[in-house]
Amino acid sequence: MNTTELLDYFRSQVVDEKKPYLWTDDEIFRFMDEAQNTFCRLTEGIADAVTPEVVTVSIVAGEIFAETHPSILLFRSAILTSTDYPLDIKNHTDILKWTNQIGTISQMIIGLQKDMVRWNYMPRDDDEVQLIVYRLPLEPLKGPELEIEVEAVHHVSFVHWMKHLAYAKQDADTWDPKASETGKAMFEAYCRQVKAEQERYKHKPRSIAYGGL
Repeated sequence: MNTTELLDYFRSQVVDEKKPYLWTDDEIFRFMDEAQNTFCRLTEGIADAVTPEVVTVSIVAGEIFAETHPSILLFRSAILTSTDYPLDIKNHTDILKWTNQIGTISQMIIGLQKDMVRWNYMPRDDDEVQLIVYRLPLEPLKGPELEIEVEAVHHVSFVHWMKHLAYAKQDADTWDPKASETGKAMFEAYCRQVKAEQERYKHKPRSIAYGGL
């Protein structure tokens, strides 16, 4: 589905196909965007190893911190470009000794600050790190005829979260707490199932580390 098709499907599910609508198109696109982002947060997100602005981290000589893309939810692996050697991904709470000395980078330390990582040594030379990550969608679903980045098999499930938000609208014609909670529960149950299925496909789950969000 694209965003227009999902909007039409949502209207059919909540019997809101005749004007005047209970919910505007803009409201439904906002519900849809929130559903996609929530789906990613509950299921670890979209796997990515190829989008340059997401998976490439610059190492700058003399700078011990580096920026990472704000869409990243989980780091799966990190490879030093100059050597093709993997870096250990460490949470800052696991570091027993800190140093600002110049040395060979072997660790990428996460969790100190949002959208930032730290190297275990001060870099001597410029370099790059190539990541494999799970992330949020890169573009919001803010209008008609847009492609939905999450796999198509999950699009129908978005309607559950969209109903949760739609029926929580403080309006006499739309407010329905029971329907809102039902939508929330059904969506969360679906996401738990998806996450459990994804866990079975992972070869090395121990290599995954949280991105500090």
